[in-house]
Amino acid sequence: MSTERKILARKGFGYALIGLAVTSSLVACTSAARTDAGGGPGDRPVVLAYQNQISTLDPIRADYAQTNFVDQALYDTLVTYDADNEIVGQLASEFAPSPDARSIQMTLRAATFHDGAPVTAEDVRYTLDRTAALGQGIAGQMTGYRGATVTGPQSLTIELAEPNSLFLGALSKIYILNSALVKANEGTDRGQAYLAGHDAGSGPYFLSGPGGADTYTLTRFDDYWAGDEGRPVSLVYRRIDESATQSAELKAGNIDVSFGLTNADAAALDGFSGVTVQSQPVNLQANIFFNVMNGPTANKAVRQAIQMAYDYTGGLATIRGGNGSIATGPLPGKFSCRPEMPAYGQDLEQAKKLLSDAGMSDLTLTMKFQPVFKEQEREATLLQSNLAQIGVTLDLEPIAYADYLSALKSPDSIPQMMLATDFAQYPDPGVMLVKTYKSDQVGTNKSGYSNPTVDALLGRAAETSDAGERCDLYKQAQEDIRNDAVAVNMYTLGQTTAHSNRVTGVGPAVVGSGVWVPAIRVA
Repeated sequence: MSTERKILARKGFGYALIGLAVTSSLVACTSAARTDAGGGPGDRPVVLAYQNQISTLDPIRADYAQTNFVDQALYDTLVTYDADNEIVGQLASEFAPSPDARSIQMTLRAATFHDGAPVTAEDVRYTLDRTAALGQGIAGQMTGYRGATVTGPQSLTIELAEPNSLFLGALSKIYILNSALVKANEGTDRGQAYLAGHDAGSGPYFLSGPGGADTYTLTRFDDYWAGDEGRPVSLVYRRIDESATQSAELKAGNIDVSFGLTNADAAALDGFSGVTVQSQPVNLQANIFFNVMNGPTANKAVRQAIQMAYDYTGGLATIRGGNGSIATGPLPGKFSCRPEMPAYGQDLEQAKKLLSDAGMSDLTLTMKFQPVFKEQEREATLLQSNLAQIGVTLDLEPIAYADYLSALKSPDSIPQMMLATDFAQYPDPGVMLVKTYKSDQVGTNKSGYSNPTVDALLGRAAETSDAGERCDLYKQAQEDIRNDAVAVNMYTLGQTTAHSNRVTGVGPAVVGSGVWVPAIRVA
């Protein structure tokens, strides 16, 4: 496998819920180089199951799992990450951040869009400007973007208003648009209506037909800069929300790839002829976040006692099916730059002593959870039982995710305790540490946490392009965060995938979570 193809096998997508509807129809775009499906067995489409509605194909919403699941096959980014969480080029053949982390020089490789137009520095500048101007979705990763100066047909300099060492990694989530095509269909909304159902990319597949009834068809683009005839000739995306239905369709041979199975359905599939089931850790962690500013959980001893009360081993084994590993700190186990810290464990006697020494008795607490996730409901009940063993009453309250996000706008409204999974759009430790634990990150700082030492460490990390120095700063910050008992970090979760044996290359992406579709090959 060439270096370029190794790069393509390592990319990912974000994870979120969607609730809007596509109103525009999906229309095929013309292409200078297309593949016509033949009649051989290798030409049968590879069918991918996905869950929840796709609201748009506009790459501005690449922060949505469902949008990104399709867009990762239609579009390219400038850079991506390899299996060791190192940044590598994709459309960018060369890239160089400045020492002060205020600019990035880029040189592009020779690549073409699906209509045959070359990918140029002007397309990159247009994409970045459009993303920043819309200010939604994946634009949240472009903090500090000031502009881009095109220095040649295939070269440009990206300029930042302030030092931001995270910006280079953020480019792994920005899909580059065919600027001429989008401008021709820009309308009054910067092309959002057009891109909701059209393809303006340079990726390994193009949108080849109209969508309908939650089904999308993509065809292999044979002029792709890192083309590979081992890729399927075509892909069909089918919406199947129910895990049991995905399992039945996989057994019947009607779908080829599933990553929406429950642990029980995955276990029932294991060993079924012609199907492979596998679980691998991803950058996703289950946590219970405290409000560290108000109420009883502002007391560090209370937070530590709750940490010590939870049955991590039992929760992982019985609720998550052993699909993961017990956490050691604020970052999932797959991240780099994690200090050596012991895994959390249950110690009920020490938990009782902490509460007694702090003079905290007859304590009643409240925790919110999302009932749509059955695992959370069971974990909430488990913690409720654990806390009863140390004399603490825990009241459980369901909450919708949208209401939880609104509650994060002020420390006064942050839930006293909240069960939530945490993830990063791309695997730079700073992404999770800054968004979740830096005091000025209102809306994503889930605890109202404020520690001047941690703020200073993360601030210094943002100001340097030296990866080794940043790593040391991140490690120090994690040790302080764990010492402050900001959350019950429960476990790094695994991703279960199941696929028919007619395909290979099915596995979790390095960037975000989910399956990296361009790595899939026909066996």
